[in-house]
Amino acid sequence: MSLDVQPLTRARAAFQPRPLSRLRSLPVAGPSTPARLLRLGAVLVVGCLLTAAVSLGSGLSRQSATAEGDGRVAALSMDAAALYRSLADADAMATSGYVAGGVEPATVRARYDDDLAQAAERLVRAAGELDAADPGRPLVATVAGQLPVYSGLIETARFYNRQGLPLGQSYLGSGSRLMRETVLPAVEQLRRQQSVTLADDYGRGGAIPFAVLLVCGATLAALLDAGMRERRRTKRTVNPGLGAAAGLLVVAMLWWVTATVVTDARLDAAIRHGGATTALDDARAAVLQARSNESLVLVARSGGSASDAGFTGQLTRVLGTDGTGGLLGTAADDAGPDGAGAIDEVRAAAHRWQQAHQQVRQLDDAGRYTDAVAAAIGTDPAGSRATFERLDAALAGALATQRAALDADAGSASGALTGLAIGPMVLALLAGAAAAAGIALRVREYR
Repeated sequence: MSLDVQPLTRARAAFQPRPLSRLRSLPVAGPSTPARLLRLGAVLVVGCLLTAAVSLGSGLSRQSATAEGDGRVAALSMDAAALYRSLADADAMATSGYVAGGVEPATVRARYDDDLAQAAERLVRAAGELDAADPGRPLVATVAGQLPVYSGLIETARFYNRQGLPLGQSYLGSGSRLMRETVLPAVEQLRRQQSVTLADDYGRGGAIPFAVLLVCGATLAALLDAGMRERRRTKRTVNPGLGAAAGLLVVAMLWWVTATVVTDARLDAAIRHGGATTALDDARAAVLQARSNESLVLVARSGGSASDAGFTGQLTRVLGTDGTGGLLGTAADDAGPDGAGAIDEVRAAAHRWQQAHQQVRQLDDAGRYTDAVAAAIGTDPAGSRATFERLDAALAGALATQRAALDADAGSASGALTGLAIGPMVLALLAGAAAAAGIALRVREYR
């Protein structure tokens, strides 16, 4: 019996690799001009597609970083700063009210209660914004756990003060120490963490787009080189498809360069105003702690371990050793000419309060305790209370100015990034289509 081997032979041949001559017959293979043009077109289109992909990824990353900085991180940073001020102000009000003896003034007690209510609200908001793994969560937990302890100590001090018993001084000192040594440092650390995160987000939002410029620039160079070569070969004008593709990529690059320059400038300004805001926040907190120390020294009646060094140290932080530097000097450098006037007013108000405090100390050191208390909490326009309130108001005004400038610059940076993810990507895709059309036009000439 004979076997038909032809089907087996055909099947074996089907699984054999194609000869080199078959590969050379493909449209993109071989040394022919159409094949070379098709290979060139494939390279140019891939370059345009890669440019579109890199542009989209980089644009989305920048918009996300800026939005994160303007949104959750900025809110947390501001909440932490406001929380710090509220708690420092609450402690200053508690000690000032105690100095009055017996029942503290209603306005002082109302301000203290309002400070604690605002602090509690910001704590809840911060806890809701922080992720489970965020290093700020333990700090928020510390503040939330110690704040009721602090308020309990202050209420006990008030109770004994109303009874005319000196035991309240011990509870007041313990509460103020808990605030200054545990609660406020935790809030300050939280604020520093968020400030670093905010600066990092802004830095990513305004960084130079090396990947986009490199890929887009290489593709543009390839397009220009291809166009010039085809012009020399054909002795014709520029290929319309390749010319259009090059023009579209130039527009995409200019879009990126313009957006980056504007964004970087606005974010740099935002960072500077953020630095001024931080310095003014620190100055305001230092002033509030100095006010608390002023009251604590009066409560102690210059006895025990009480010292005026706390007041002097805090004011030195604000004004510097020569009265012209310190936190206010840092704020003035970052605020620029537009904010310098408001900070000069703050500095002048701080010097006036410093002089009023010296009068309080002179009266207390001379044994005129009642007069010293009157100078510290009375209504004399030149007294410590009035000058402190004017200083606090000047600090609040300077802070509001810098925050408004920070928000405006951050908003301008976000506006400069509008459409950056989609616009250049669409231009790159259109450039790829134009390059393909230009190459196809040349290939058809050989058919």
